[in-house]
Amino acid sequence: MASSDYLLKVEGLKAFYRTRNSPVKAVDDVSIGAKKSEILGIAGESGCGKSTFALAVTRLLKPPGYIEDGKILLNGVDILKLSPKELKKVRWSEMSYIPQSSMNALNPVMRIEEQIGDAIVTHGGKMSKDELKKRVEELLTDVGLAPEVARMYPHELSGGMRQRVIIAMAIALNPELIVADEPTTALDVVVQRGILQMLSDIRRKFGSSIIIITHDMAAQAEIVDRLAIMYAGKIVEAGSVGKLFEEPLHPYTQALTSAIPSIKGKRQLSGLSGLPPDLRKPPAGCRFHPRCPKIIYNKCEIEEPELIDAEKDRLVACHLCG
Repeated sequence: MASSDYLLKVEGLKAFYRTRNSPVKAVDDVSIGAKKSEILGIAGESGCGKSTFALAVTRLLKPPGYIEDGKILLNGVDILKLSPKELKKVRWSEMSYIPQSSMNALNPVMRIEEQIGDAIVTHGGKMSKDELKKRVEELLTDVGLAPEVARMYPHELSGGMRQRVIIAMAIALNPELIVADEPTTALDVVVQRGILQMLSDIRRKFGSSIIIITHDMAAQAEIVDRLAIMYAGKIVEAGSVGKLFEEPLHPYTQALTSAIPSIKGKRQLSGLSGLPPDLRKPPAGCRFHPRCPKIIYNKCEIEEPELIDAEKDRLVACHLCG
């Protein structure tokens, strides 16, 4: 696809964490894009760098985290070069963020209407008091909550309701890009289904591009258009969600998909031995090779595979596909 088809293009992104010795290379030379009105999924096991990627893309990464290198192009503008004042104009109006923990993201001593209203006013939504009140109630209705929720405090809401409030805040100024980091964590399966459906409805209603970060492969299969698989700070495979589930190319993607139960009948589930590598000292060559059941000895241990076009709209970093 042409560059004009992409709302977001991440190029060579490196996001590290300082330690006393070597930095933790949580996101190491990642390049990926989100097309306009697309839902892009980022998946991988805990510690692969998914959440760091989300924080880096939204420029919310705090010390000891830092961005070492790369570009984050939103509508062709590198947001890494924006001043704090310029970045403030971009947030909420062009790009918003849904954090993992909704309770920690909400102020416990402020009513919901005050918190959503603050987000709107702070980021450029000039409205009268009555207009602001009406807008907050409209947003709550959009995410399936009663207008009366506006006058409640966070502790009066369930986990699913709080998550919907956060999503209401994220869409308050109709941003083009929404980055959702583990939006269904700690919610029961019924609520998870509702949250995922709501994100899909938001994309359809507002035309927003959405990046969903989660280790839940079943959730990814349910909602995303394209899926990128991360392992040890790297993208190892990316493509349409249907192709990745039907015919995964990378051994790590194969391991992830083979661990998902099927509702259609019995299937043999398989696990993956070993642990992810220490990202302060990642292994040479392919970072997956110590755990890979299909290792090519004297190659995977030495040469790092490049992320190449395996077929149309399909990227993979594996010597088996070279």
